[in-house]
Amino acid sequence: MEDVRKNIVNNLILLRKTNKMTQQELAKALNYSDKAISRWEVGDSLPDISVLLRVCEIYGVEFDWLIRRHEEAPKAGKKKNEGLGPRIAIVLLLATFCFAVATIIFVYNRVIHEDTVWLAYIWAVPASLSFSVFFSRRWWSGIVTLILLSLDMWSILTGVYLHFLVTAPGNIWPIFLLGVPVQIIFVLFEYIRRKNARKG
Repeated sequence: MEDVRKNIVNNLILLRKTNKMTQQELAKALNYSDKAISRWEVGDSLPDISVLLRVCEIYGVEFDWLIRRHEEAPKAGKKKNEGLGPRIAIVLLLATFCFAVATIIFVYNRVIHEDTVWLAYIWAVPASLSFSVFFSRRWWSGIVTLILLSLDMWSILTGVYLHFLVTAPGNIWPIFLLGVPVQIIFVLFEYIRRKNARKG
């Protein structure tokens, strides 16, 4: 029994490192803390069978492989990215929903009030990106989240700029200067997160 336990511990480390995942990335994929992953990898505790089966799905290996001794891991399996298509479809569906709401607002104001509220489409962009950021934090790497978060922040600033440009024309371009320190904070936060994850 001790051999099986040792094999699982060694294989968990082997699979994670071969697939170039940090403990934090694996923890996020499994919805566990990185401390739990660390405890598994030093052999203090082991995940239950359902979690081990999920690990097998992520790395594209059979459960039988996980409990046997191996010197090297198989090449990264296809199962790791198997859910990519549906995930992208969900994000696109939510983005389409945001633009559908913007279209309803636009048509309503055009027909009922004879007013063109094209700003509804401008605000649909950050709304769509906010949904993308939310799901990105659960599904994808930190770099993808950083890019989406940055796009979201700049699109919000653009929306505010255009909104005030239309409703109260004036020299409000300095609003974009607010984005510079926020962008630096995003980048530094991601850098620190990745450094801490590598230490784990």
